[in-house]
Amino acid sequence: MARLDAIAKEALAAAEKAKTDNDAAAERAALSRAFFATLDREARKPLRERLDDLVKKLVFSPSGEGEAYVVKQGDKLIQIARAHKTTWAFIKRLNGLKTDAIRIGQKLHIPKAQVELAVFKSDFLLVATMGGRYLKAWDVGTGREDRTPESTFKISERIEKPTWYAPDGKVYPFGTKENIVGTRWLGFERTAEFAGFGIHGTAFPETIGTESSAGCIRMRNEDVEEVFDLTADGAEVRIVR
Repeated sequence: MARLDAIAKEALAAAEKAKTDNDAAAERAALSRAFFATLDREARKPLRERLDDLVKKLVFSPSGEGEAYVVKQGDKLIQIARAHKTTWAFIKRLNGLKTDAIRIGQKLHIPKAQVELAVFKSDFLLVATMGGRYLKAWDVGTGREDRTPESTFKISERIEKPTWYAPDGKVYPFGTKENIVGTRWLGFERTAEFAGFGIHGTAFPETIGTESSAGCIRMRNEDVEEVFDLTADGAEVRIVR
């Protein structure tokens, strides 16, 4: 605990210096260190707010950071995304594209690193990072009776408008009132210990912030849709206490 407090204090001092020096990238890096070293939820809130503002300026803006790519003949967004281990939807978000149409010679900002996810069960919080730095955070629900496993997984399945396969064996297609898994499914790769876990939306947004699922990470539909857009196949998901 003392070591984390020291890391957080040092990182906050570095963030303030970077802010004074007008170095937003260094400020984000330092605040990211402070955020992850701060265990108290209330103390973390102002860090999250500052980081959200910095990410909007540094990442989700036309002049934001990212690898420059010039569209060539025959290019499609999905091909560009796969080549850079990201999603076409993330590229659209970074560049403010309203459609999938791109033109030869168009300059695009491409994410420099793959998005990874961390779930903090005790805080009911899912945090996305890119290149080890904070990207965004969302409130989540977890498994009742502590059923959400603490382990590291990889995203192996990405489904829009998912079907729900209920524990009793019944199958409920997307759009039926019995389907409770919302608008997106990000399934975890099966491991020797765990199978069937993932991140999904919900028909019960009021349960976010509680232990309420059968073990999966539950999100508001608008939030899981954003996570779905940012997270590619193979992305790491780390779940901790």
